[in-house]
Amino acid sequence: MQTAIVITEQPVSVSVPLGYSFTLHCRAEAHTSLQYQWFCQCQSVRYEIPGATKQDLPITAQQTQLYTCRINDLYRNVIFSDWVKVEVHPCVARGLLPQLWQGEPIIILNPTEQKVEVGKPLQLQCAAIGVPAPSYQWYRNGNLLEHQKKKKLWVTLPRDGSETLATEITHTKVSDAGTYLCCASNSHGEHWTNAVDIHIATGKLALLVGNNHYQHHPNLMAPVMDVFELSLLLKQLDFQVVSLLDLNKAEMVAAVSRFLQLLEKGVYAVERKKIGKWQTFHAVMPYLNFQYFSAFVAIDPSWQN
Repeated sequence: MQTAIVITEQPVSVSVPLGYSFTLHCRAEAHTSLQYQWFCQCQSVRYEIPGATKQDLPITAQQTQLYTCRINDLYRNVIFSDWVKVEVHPCVARGLLPQLWQGEPIIILNPTEQKVEVGKPLQLQCAAIGVPAPSYQWYRNGNLLEHQKKKKLWVTLPRDGSETLATEITHTKVSDAGTYLCCASNSHGEHWTNAVDIHIATGKLALLVGNNHYQHHPNLMAPVMDVFELSLLLKQLDFQVVSLLDLNKAEMVAAVSRFLQLLEKGVYAVERKKIGKWQTFHAVMPYLNFQYFSAFVAIDPSWQN
C-alpha cells in the first residue's frame, strides 16, 4: 500500500535587507526515499532552480521573489510545499542589523503624522524586516483595529518590489482622528512603530440663498449679485459653496434639510439667507446626538467685503 508524502516542515517567508544570506528549509516523510526540487517565481515567471535538489536552499537576497519546493517519491507521488515570499528591502543596509540579530522584527518604515480633510482618503504605512516575515497589527488610541490586521488586505508594492504594510481609510470621518501605531511581530518577538497623530480637518460648507421675489415684500435690489460676491469671498476661505435663488418655503426646507445631511460631527457650516433688507448668516454646527446648535447674526445690507 502506497503512503502519501507528508510535509513536516514548511519553508517560511522572510523580510530581509539586500545581500542578507539565509536558508529556506523543507522537510517531508514517506516510506520511500524522497527527491527535492526548489522552484522560484519572479515577476510572474516561474522556473526550476538548477542544482537546488536538497532539503535546504541557501539564498543571498537580491530581489523579492517567491519560492516553493517539489517533493516526489519512487512511486511518482508528488507534493509541493507552500509558496513563500522572500521580501528584499534594497533601501536597508545589511550593516545596520544588530550584530547578534536572530530575526526579530526591526521597523524600517514608520507611519507619519498627517492632516486630512473630512471625506478624503487617509493612508498609513509601516514596514519591518524579520525572519520569519513579521505580521502586523494597527492600533488607534491604544485600541486594536480588528479590520486592519491582515497583511494581505493592505499591502502596497513600490517600484522596487519591496512591501510596505498600508492601512487605508477611503473616506475619513472626524472620529478617525487620533494616535496610530503598528506592531510588527514574529516568533522571535515584536517591535512597535512610532506613535503618530492623525488630524482630521473639518470641512467648510456654505449654503447661500438669495430670494428676489416676495409675496408680501417689495422686490430686492440685487440678491443675485450679493450671492455671487459672497460666494467668491467664501471660496477664497476654502468653503464649498452651494448657491440657490428664489426658493419657496417647500424648496427652502428641502434645501436646508439636504444641506444638514452633508454635515457630520465637528463640521462647521454657514447658511446665508437674504430676507427683506437684512442678510442673515446661519452658523450650523452638528452637536451631541446629531442635534444642531444655531446662532443667527443680522448684518446690515450696507456692509461691504
